[in-house]
Amino acid sequence: MLRLVVLSVLLAWSGAQVTQFVGEIRVTNVDLINIFNHTNPPNNRQRFSVLAGTFNPERAAYDPTVVLLHPGEQKANNFSGYTGSNLFNFLYWPKEVRQVPRSVFGHDAILHPDGSTTLQKTAGSVYVSDVRNIQFPATYDIGAPLIPNPIPPSVMYHSGVWFQASGAIGGDDMVTCRVELSNTGAVVRAELVSLEQPLDGVRGRWTIEVLKENACDTNLAYAKLRSGGILSDYDVVYATGFHTRKLVMYWTEARNWLQDPEQLQHRDLATGAQFYDVTVYDMNRNGNPNLLVTTAAQTGGTVEVWDIPNDFRTVAQYNRRVIASGFTSRNGGVNGRSPKIARPFYPTSNTARKPWIMVAGGDDGRAYYLRPISEAVANFEYTLVTVADHGPNQHVGGMAAADIDGDGFTELFVSVRNKHVVEVYSFRAELDAFVRTN
Repeated sequence: MLRLVVLSVLLAWSGAQVTQFVGEIRVTNVDLINIFNHTNPPNNRQRFSVLAGTFNPERAAYDPTVVLLHPGEQKANNFSGYTGSNLFNFLYWPKEVRQVPRSVFGHDAILHPDGSTTLQKTAGSVYVSDVRNIQFPATYDIGAPLIPNPIPPSVMYHSGVWFQASGAIGGDDMVTCRVELSNTGAVVRAELVSLEQPLDGVRGRWTIEVLKENACDTNLAYAKLRSGGILSDYDVVYATGFHTRKLVMYWTEARNWLQDPEQLQHRDLATGAQFYDVTVYDMNRNGNPNLLVTTAAQTGGTVEVWDIPNDFRTVAQYNRRVIASGFTSRNGGVNGRSPKIARPFYPTSNTARKPWIMVAGGDDGRAYYLRPISEAVANFEYTLVTVADHGPNQHVGGMAAADIDGDGFTELFVSVRNKHVVEVYSFRAELDAFVRTN
């Protein structure tokens, strides 16, 4: 059976803080954030930008996506007077606004999945912006049905992954989760769907196909994995169900995901918890990928690292470790959940060691990172460090990390929705000695 190992760090432990506050950037109703990596920047200060989704739960109005362009140019001024600009205005609670891999279209692009349960914000879709000139983006609705529906469906999209789902011929396709909820929050449908890229790319009509019913509803992670099966390697998608309460994986024993969806295989890795985030990354530098997972809860949320076995299809051989626990909402309501995202990052330019983990606490109002206490491959113990505590009734939904000025030390971006700011923290120079000698 699947092994569960608890190596958790309780929230009472805060550890030694090695970040310093640099400044804050005003972004109204900011929520999830991600890094955009520019192609061939003229200098290190223009290498990165920050992408942000927004959400105002009290207004039946659009929620724009925002770009903070080249914040590295503003760090020396502590971001004084610096603001972002809107990328696309006509969205309903955009979630994981992310850079599309350049291999998909041959140029820079940004994904905007949206939709929510808020009144008059339920008609979600999937949008892609052509940002070869990021200051003048051209945005396309690739989630629109081939036959327009006079009454848009009440669905939400959260994120997406890209690979050649239609086989070895053609451009990359997108696979995502689509969910519809009732007025009471019950799941009406939760689907794994594909968006097949047309010959004319982002500007064309995309074909949408339901691959699996009773599937996922939140985040996805893609991995190319080997096993003892028919193929030498497999396109594998791990997906979370915040509403469907499960962590699931999908793959096929054929090259083509879309040719015969009935042959698409799936296994539930775990059920019962509200699984929110999932990332595939080698967390202990042993050459094998792991799953980095969060379960969001009103009380007792977790951050977890899972070992992927040599044959990824064997559920019983997955090793599940809880590395941090006790996350608890402080928003005073029954819908509060903590934590939200957990993503690997490196605090300096030294990537020859284990990654650290940034954790957005969501409705507990805090931002954290988890620092490995040992470089030993078999050791999965971490020190939990609080970067910022904004108190009760605050929402820290997103975090992102990049060295925005090329000085060798990473900046952490923290979104605080109720305060309408993105805070910026930088790792101090004395950390360099810690990373290289400890």
